[in-house]
Amino acid sequence: MHVSLLCGTLGRNLLLMALFGWAFGCQSEYQEDGAAYSAAVGPYKGKPTIFLNGTPVAPVQYGLTDVPGGRWSWEEIPQHNIRQFCEQGIRLYQLDLFLEQFWQADGSLDLSLAKKQVDGVLEVCPDAGVVFRFHLNAPKWWMERHPEEMTRYDGVEPMPDEQLGFSRILEADARIPMRASFASKRWQSEAREKLAAFCQSFSKTPQGDRLIGMHLANGVYGEWHQWGFMRNEADFCSAMEAHFREWLQQKYGSQTALQRAWADSTASFASASIPDTEERSHTSAGIFRDPQAERNVIDYYSCQHELVADLIIDFCSTVKENWPRPILTGAFYGYYFSVFGREAAGGHLALQKVLASDQIDYLSGPQSYYPDSGYQPGEPYRSRTLNHSLLLNGKLWLDEYDQQPRRVWPYQGLTENREAYEQALTANVSMIRRNVLYPLLKGQGLWFYDFGPASMHLHPNNQRNDQAGTNGYWDHPRYMETIGALKAIADTLLHQEYESGAEVLAVFDTESIKYTRSTRQQPCPITPQLINYSSLALFYSGALFDAIHLADLEKADLSSYKAVVFFNTFVMDAGSRALIKNKVAAEGRHLVWMYAPGYLDGKGHQSRFVSELTGINLKTTHYDEALKIIFGDTWTTLDPMEATAAYDPVFYPEDPEMTQLGTYQGLNLPAIGMKEQATHTAWYSGVPIVNAEVFRQIWEKAGVSIYTDNGDIAYGNRDWIMIHSKTAGTKVLPGGKEIETKSTPSTLLLDRQSNQLLLE
Repeated sequence: MHVSLLCGTLGRNLLLMALFGWAFGCQSEYQEDGAAYSAAVGPYKGKPTIFLNGTPVAPVQYGLTDVPGGRWSWEEIPQHNIRQFCEQGIRLYQLDLFLEQFWQADGSLDLSLAKKQVDGVLEVCPDAGVVFRFHLNAPKWWMERHPEEMTRYDGVEPMPDEQLGFSRILEADARIPMRASFASKRWQSEAREKLAAFCQSFSKTPQGDRLIGMHLANGVYGEWHQWGFMRNEADFCSAMEAHFREWLQQKYGSQTALQRAWADSTASFASASIPDTEERSHTSAGIFRDPQAERNVIDYYSCQHELVADLIIDFCSTVKENWPRPILTGAFYGYYFSVFGREAAGGHLALQKVLASDQIDYLSGPQSYYPDSGYQPGEPYRSRTLNHSLLLNGKLWLDEYDQQPRRVWPYQGLTENREAYEQALTANVSMIRRNVLYPLLKGQGLWFYDFGPASMHLHPNNQRNDQAGTNGYWDHPRYMETIGALKAIADTLLHQEYESGAEVLAVFDTESIKYTRSTRQQPCPITPQLINYSSLALFYSGALFDAIHLADLEKADLSSYKAVVFFNTFVMDAGSRALIKNKVAAEGRHLVWMYAPGYLDGKGHQSRFVSELTGINLKTTHYDEALKIIFGDTWTTLDPMEATAAYDPVFYPEDPEMTQLGTYQGLNLPAIGMKEQATHTAWYSGVPIVNAEVFRQIWEKAGVSIYTDNGDIAYGNRDWIMIHSKTAGTKVLPGGKEIETKSTPSTLLLDRQSNQLLLE
């Protein structure tokens, strides 16, 4: 085997599973002859787990695309790839289905396509379980009948989709598409009715016996983003305005309360309007919205995001109520990283509401697309969600792994290209390992989402070979062999007790995003850097960390964390402040604060809030240029650290008890430092920490384990550590073990207890 599974009990078990458990297509242990499948998510070995007919199964799936050419399971190339994944032990499959593909204009339902989709899988993988990615988009004929129900954008008219041959149904979603508004009560009612009818009818068919889940999809690319959110502001239709007014009335109860909250004596439920782009761009407290003067904008974003969350919960509930046996329900939701700076316009800011619902079994999303997308060796692959919050709330997270291995051919025309081809295969195998192991080691799962059969080859460095035909992203013997070995590892991890093993906790917030600038015309100058680039530095710092929502701190066991890093936690109420003081800032822990933590309390904003929270006396000033920190005598070897844009207010420490570590260039004021306090140590930086070496300096003071110190990437849990390296050479592994790696790049898996290599 190209994938080396070393000797020892675990290695032998993995190899035996590979040889005898699934390679010959044996019957799955959860399959009962003639019995319909039931599916649920429940706790098992310390993590949310899929159960099929009461048996826990590894959360690894293969999914076809929605794109014409690769979407039908019974066609040659898609079915070939399904067969290959089945031969590697994977039994869970996801297929796309759209409302308009079975809901006819005369109101009737046609189940034939749904049946064919399931049959196409079962032909080559007889014991498979199928999940439908069920798109709830209003059919085109429905939108033509009900133009008054369409989403409206500020300053631009929606455009009908262009039909060019077999066009992708989702193709225009991110532009200014003509789509039914999330707030349309007509669409909500009729979509719910047809979803219920589908469940009732399909569950009675033989194909329905193999349906184990419904992944409810809508919004841009089915991912519950507001229509057109990438470049436009929405939604200004009459249905959304009516919904906003209803939402305000439910929140405030009386007009007097509304006027008090908005600091506007003329405000009324009957006249409240959707804030336009100009209002959304304005902030009166520097880069922050004043909690009273701009409360209407904050309220609108809360309303929009709660509506999306309510729809997901409602549609999941509809499935569970109308399916006669337990079935999985999930959705694309919980994206936090890599949302293109458009978190407020179309991200997922009602996460806590979704996590609290017992109607939702799992959430999912594609891997982060930037920065350092993971397409290149040595870069970190990473999920887009706050993984630890999902675990704490009992929700399974499934990465959508849609990242194509780089295509290089052994021949370019008549010219041999063998050396580059072999190098690409080696690099791709290493990155497949990295990408699959990340969610598995975090107690989560994934599916392989294959655009390849539809000839969508998206890797930025692909080689062209126009005569080579079409194949799946992972359609190569080396890749399949690697995936089979990783599936065996997933089966082993399934039955291991999960503990994180992280000693760093990274804390993020969704509420704070509503209080900062959020339009394309006036984007927030600091939030994207804090969310995407500071978190990236964590991956390069060599420590293991968990990502959590501020609201879930009270649920977390903090005993294993030696450092807690607060990112964009600008808004904190009294309860959060007390929790941090009493639970987090304790036991000698190190707390790392950036920019303006707790500057707002939901009612107002004061710089003293930041000083009281951090325990460091902070002052404010103004500066018209992007801030740059120059490090002082203690850290003179570190590169300067710079903000991406100017922002206001500027915070600087003025505390004689703080050890100053750097100053703002051009201001000659303290910018970063450390202060030892009675119960903990506080670190403060006035700009986002985007330098991994700064984090490493903090980890050393805090006693955090550092698994790599040269830019290699470390993932892991209590039992296993994975190290992904761009370069070959001698690697010093945790515990002092040295290994010489020959491949470039390399991805190693190590048992932390025995110091034994499991993959090399």
